[in-house]
Amino acid sequence: MKRQTMGKAALAAIVAAGLLAGCSSNSNNTTNNKTSDPTASPSANASEPAETKEANAKPIEITWGIHFQAAGVVENTEVQKWLEQKFNVKIKPVKVTDASIASGDIPDIFMLGDPANVSAYQNQGVLMSIDPNQLKEKMPEYYTDIEKNSKLFQTVTFNDQLWAIPMFIDLKPYDLGMLWRKDWLNNVGIAKVPETLDEFEQAVYAFAQKDPDKNGKKDTYGLTGTATSTWSSGFYSIFGAFGVEPTMWHEKNGEIVNGSVMPETKEALAKLRQWYADGVIDPEFITDTQDSYRKKLYNNRIGVIEEQIAKGALPEGGTVTEMKSLSPDAELVFSKNPKGPGGDGSWDWGVKSNFVVIGSKVKDQPEKLEKLYEILRAESSDEETINMTSLGVKGTHWDFADSGATSGATKFLPAFEKQEQRDQEGIRLFSLGNITTQAYREKYSNPKLNEAIKTYSSAPNLTDALLFSVLPSDGKYKADLTALIQKYFAQIISGEIPLDDFDKFVTEWKARGGDELTKEANELYQAQFKN
Repeated sequence: MKRQTMGKAALAAIVAAGLLAGCSSNSNNTTNNKTSDPTASPSANASEPAETKEANAKPIEITWGIHFQAAGVVENTEVQKWLEQKFNVKIKPVKVTDASIASGDIPDIFMLGDPANVSAYQNQGVLMSIDPNQLKEKMPEYYTDIEKNSKLFQTVTFNDQLWAIPMFIDLKPYDLGMLWRKDWLNNVGIAKVPETLDEFEQAVYAFAQKDPDKNGKKDTYGLTGTATSTWSSGFYSIFGAFGVEPTMWHEKNGEIVNGSVMPETKEALAKLRQWYADGVIDPEFITDTQDSYRKKLYNNRIGVIEEQIAKGALPEGGTVTEMKSLSPDAELVFSKNPKGPGGDGSWDWGVKSNFVVIGSKVKDQPEKLEKLYEILRAESSDEETINMTSLGVKGTHWDFADSGATSGATKFLPAFEKQEQRDQEGIRLFSLGNITTQAYREKYSNPKLNEAIKTYSSAPNLTDALLFSVLPSDGKYKADLTALIQKYFAQIISGEIPLDDFDKFVTEWKARGGDELTKEANELYQAQFKN
C-alpha cells in the first residue's frame, strides 16, 4: 500500500503541536572507523594529491539547523570552527522554527523529532527525499545497524519515498520506573518497596494519611500527575498496570485499537478516581507540569513519582542529586512499575528516536549532498567527530568517569557541567544525537546505567504498534481528539462527571474522527508493520 501524504489542510494541527518536539538523547554512544576521503572537488591541477585538492578547494557553504533542544544559535564556536576545518566547509548555524521554515529559510541539514514532523514538512516541499541505496553506500557502518530496525524506515516513507534518516535506540535511559521516598516508606511502617499495584496503593494511601514527613500536619499526598500532557505523566504506570497506554495504538488479536477507548482504560480511570476521592492524588494534578511535578517530590508534598531511569536509579542521577541538595536527609529508592491485572509497564518510545532530514534545495547541489553525506558518516561512525560534537575536547570539557579509563561512562568537567555552558562552546549544537553506530554506543556507555535499565525497564511491554507513525488524517483529527481525552479523563478522575461518562467519551471519540483514524491505523499496520 502506498502511504498517502496529508493534505495542506492537515498541517495546521501538527504545527500547533510543535513540529520540532522530540525526544533527545545524546547517546554518546561509534566505532573507531574514520570516514573515507570525500570525492575531490575540481582543481586546476589534476595531478595534485586528493588532500591538497581538498585543502585548496573553495569551502562548501552549509546552512545547519542546530540541535532542536538548544535555546539558540551561538556564532563561531570552537566546535563550528573545528567542523569547518575538518570538512572544508563554511557553516551558517540557524535555529529551526515553524516560522523560519514558513518564511522559506530551509536549512541544508537539520533534525526533527517525530514522523508527524517529517510528514508535515514533506507536505510543504521542505525536504529532499532520501535514496536508500545511496544511504547504504555513503553511510555503510550506520546503515548496517539501522537495517536491523528496518521498520523505522516505514515511519517516514510516504508515497514509496523515504524522507528522513531514522535514528534508533537500544537501551533507553529515559524508560520510566518509580522513584520512592524511602524515608517516607520507613516512617509509615512499610519495609518492602512496593512491587504490585495493591502494594503501591497501600503506600500512597499511607503517604496521604499517616504524616510521612512527621511534621504533625496533614499536608502530603501520595502522588500527582500532569493532565496537561498527552495523557499523562505520573499515571502512565497506573494505566500500564491495566495493560494499556491512552493515545497509543495497540495490537489486539491482529487488530489495531487506540488505547484511549479500550475497556482497560476505564478500569484504570476507576482506580485513579477512587484515589482522588480519598485524597491520595494531589488535586493540582490538573494543572501540574513536568517542572512542578518533580518539585512536588523535592518539596515534601508527594512520596513517589514516575521517573526516567537515568535520572532516578543511580546516585548521580539528576533527580536524586537535586533531592539531596534540597533535602540532605531524604532517602530515595528506585523500583519497577507496579504490576497489576494487565501486567506492568509505562510509556515506551520503542526503538524510535529522532530523524535527520535534508533540505529540498540540496537535491540540485550534488557537491553539497556529497559533503553532507561525508559529515553524516563521520557523525555516525567516526569517534573523533562524534566526541567533538557531543562531548567536546577530552581533558578540557569531558573525561571518562573512571580515572584512567579508555571506555565506559563519561562526565563533563567543572565549568562545563551545565548544558548552557557547553552550548557556548558549540557542544551539542552540531550533534546529531542517536545517529551513532552500535559499536560507538557500546564503547561509551555506562555499564551501571545499562544494568539499571535492564533491571528496571518494563520495555517493550507497551509501545505504539505503528512506532508513532503519522496517519493521513492525523492533522485533521488528532489535536481535537487529544483535547477531548484530556478533558474527559481529568473530569472523570476528579469526580466532576460520572465514571460511566467514559462510554459517552468513546462514542464521541469515534464520531469525531477516531473511527477514521482506526481504519487508517489498521491499513497501515497490515501494509507496513505486521510481521
